[in-house]
Amino acid sequence: MRTRNSLIRLALTAAATGVLAVGAPAVALAAAAQSPAASADTPAEPGQSQWKQLTRIADTHSALGVSDSGTVLRLAAGTSAAETAKVRSLLPADTGTTVRISRFSENTLNGIQKTVMARAWNRDADKYGVATSYDARTDKVTVLTDAPASVTDSLRSSYPGAVAVQPARLEPQQSRFADAQPFWAGAALIGTESARAFKCTAGFAVRQRATGHLYMTTAGHCYSNLTHVYSRGQNNGFGNWVGQVTRRDRDIDTELMSGNTAKPYDSFMFTGGLAGSGASMFVHGTEAPDNGTKVCVSGSVSFNHCGHPISNSRFSICYTGGDCIKNGKGFVYDRGGTNWPRYDNGELTQGGDSGAPIYTTDDTESGAWIVGGHSGVTWLAGGPCHCTTEHMVGVNIEAIRQDLGVEVLIR
Repeated sequence: MRTRNSLIRLALTAAATGVLAVGAPAVALAAAAQSPAASADTPAEPGQSQWKQLTRIADTHSALGVSDSGTVLRLAAGTSAAETAKVRSLLPADTGTTVRISRFSENTLNGIQKTVMARAWNRDADKYGVATSYDARTDKVTVLTDAPASVTDSLRSSYPGAVAVQPARLEPQQSRFADAQPFWAGAALIGTESARAFKCTAGFAVRQRATGHLYMTTAGHCYSNLTHVYSRGQNNGFGNWVGQVTRRDRDIDTELMSGNTAKPYDSFMFTGGLAGSGASMFVHGTEAPDNGTKVCVSGSVSFNHCGHPISNSRFSICYTGGDCIKNGKGFVYDRGGTNWPRYDNGELTQGGDSGAPIYTTDDTESGAWIVGGHSGVTWLAGGPCHCTTEHMVGVNIEAIRQDLGVEVLIR
């Protein structure tokens, strides 16, 4: 059964102080809103030299943090009155900075942040991105995450009034042209022993039902059996070793790559619309390619684009060279568009997109449901204009699952 998690995908700016690293790859947080304009009575934010002075005071006197506006310097619980007075006397002038005492000791604050980052507070917490920082102004631990309330409620109840959970989109600073193990769907590929279709795209991670072994899919016409496949840079250079083609099914134009570690591939997918984008989402499940369903495709040449209606859910084709999709196990998805009567001014896949994941998503764009793998393009007549136009061709996910004996790796 297909279920959809309603994840909130808002991007927030992290607090400037006390941010704990989530671990490689780094987290990017895009600003979602700007702060209101300061009133005439609001002190000016500290200048560069004043920030250096505040930072030096905070470090020297073991402050828990300084608010991002510079208005509050927060000392740990239990700090003596004499120490507090000394810190106040050192503050730079004209910044409006006040010294306040926290509810937390340093050990307590560190313990909460370590607990948050361990992601053991809910059985599903490790499926989502998490970042944390200390907000000296509110004296709370800010938790940034794309997890739904059903997952974060236990964290709030564990630390009532001490934790502020905020929705955020957490993006790793990697792209489809700089992928590393475990490799993701939509990554750019390049092979060494193939005479044709040198550039292709990683499809999605699958698990062999019989053995539990993990594989990455791509189009069957991309690489010959036993070809070594690498991640491809924007200049078509060779990157990290992705795997070796160990199985090809030329009747459904799909092949499997095998890595040499326990987890060479993962259930994430690149969804960026630009070469350098690290945008991604989880793979949450699969969906049959029904007529009328609008799908997205995430290729390494045309990148991610959506709004493509499926016009034929049982399609067969054989390309020049012998690779086929037989027995109605393919489907046709159209460019879509707004130009009546052709409705074909939408984006189109390009050479090098072969193997790319075709998917649907929910309204929050938090997760992907794999519909199939991209195979190629064909020219068909039809539509209100009865004209010949280019259409894209995919391999039905059910054919891949059944014929290769695999299940899509999901979160």
